[in-house]
Amino acid sequence: MIGRIVTTALLTYATALGQAPVAPTPAKPLAFDVVSIRPSRPGGNGMVNTMNESNGYRLVSQPFWLTIMAAYFPQGGAYWSKDRLSNAPSWLDDLYDFNAKVSEADLSEWQKELPLAPDKKPMLQQMLQTMLADRCHLVAHFAHGTPINGFVLEIGKHTQRLTESKRDATLPPGMKLHDGGVVVPYFHTGERVHLNYYSVTMSDLAQHLTINSGGHPVLDRTGLTGRYDLVLNWIEDPNAKLPEGIITPNDPDPLSHWDIDGLGLRLAPAKLPADTLVIDHIEKPSEN
Repeated sequence: MIGRIVTTALLTYATALGQAPVAPTPAKPLAFDVVSIRPSRPGGNGMVNTMNESNGYRLVSQPFWLTIMAAYFPQGGAYWSKDRLSNAPSWLDDLYDFNAKVSEADLSEWQKELPLAPDKKPMLQQMLQTMLADRCHLVAHFAHGTPINGFVLEIGKHTQRLTESKRDATLPPGMKLHDGGVVVPYFHTGERVHLNYYSVTMSDLAQHLTINSGGHPVLDRTGLTGRYDLVLNWIEDPNAKLPEGIITPNDPDPLSHWDIDGLGLRLAPAKLPADTLVIDHIEKPSEN
């Protein structure tokens, strides 16, 4: 309160003298300490090799637009498509190698984000946006885009099999909760393939289902606000040609193999809102 009074008094005094009050210095945007962006060597496959490392961001032989997706679409890979870009130049399909290092001052905060879902990594997003602005002079804005096919996670018709989590619960060896309980899936092969989740919100569950949905986002609309321990079982199929737990990349509905109804929840097909990033200006990255 004293600080507010002093600040107000100083501004009033400056105004009385006919001086414009000095605006506070804007916070410096988060940025990588060192950045290298180079065209990939011929013969690159365009497959994701590495993304977030313990001390920075590294991608080898990646289409340039993929890093724009990571910077502006933190919801994750189900939203990452070049169709979500407008006015995109053709060279964004070219393959590049990215190698960006975090400063010692930012390293501790950076490492806290490593195990989190994409939508919970604001530091990464801000650093990538700064990198693109500095090296490519990127100027862009969002506009409403074409809705994307996805699902909403809802309360089902059956009794819910969700257990309220306890903070002191014993976890499997080698596992720990991140930041108070971000999704921690545990894959187990035994009598029955299943996934164990500990201290997850329904938003966490929707995010993990999105990652495994084959490009169809899942949005939480359960209305449940707690944290839960739950087991998601694989649905047995006597006619299956693949072992349990194995899903082919071209499977049209990979989430149908998991017994979500058994949790008292359901996935309903839906058209989900999705923005388009309109590129007003972008240049090929400046030389290192």
